[in-house]
Amino acid sequence: MRIGSAIVLFLLASLATSDESSQVAGSGHHVVYVVGDEADGRMYFDPNVLFINPGDTVTWINRDDVEHDVITFPDGYPEGAGSFQSPMLKHADDQWSHLFVKQGTYEYHCLPHLKMNMYGMIVVGRPSEQGEFHVPAPAELAAYRHQIAQWFDDEVTFEPRQQRDRIFQSLTN
Repeated sequence: MRIGSAIVLFLLASLATSDESSQVAGSGHHVVYVVGDEADGRMYFDPNVLFINPGDTVTWINRDDVEHDVITFPDGYPEGAGSFQSPMLKHADDQWSHLFVKQGTYEYHCLPHLKMNMYGMIVVGRPSEQGEFHVPAPAELAAYRHQIAQWFDDEVTFEPRQQRDRIFQSLTN
């Protein structure tokens, strides 16, 4: 009888704590490699799409001595979640980690290699629906464009998320 009661209590506790905030306790850890393949002229994240659970941590590790960073698109993360940006990873084995608590889709890129389509995506729990993404304020877009201008002399346009979705689909097929 005691074991049966313990199992029932465990199952009830599991059901009661199945929301996002409670899933932090059983967190996992994942690695995304930041790769500069100079022989092929490619810069990419490996894997470029990663499915994780709320409460998991992702660590990006630079595999070369080329400068890379990891930054969310201004409209590429769930409403209510924060954007993120790593410091510049300048050397092989430099790394940076981020804890993902809020469920949804996080679209990110390497700012210095934006024109090379160095994009990645983290899906936490389940993919975001179109209306669940953050809508950036004009000041956020201006700050993002300012960061882009520090890397590129010519005009680099901000691609709306729907256009990036087509690029992500081509990367995963």
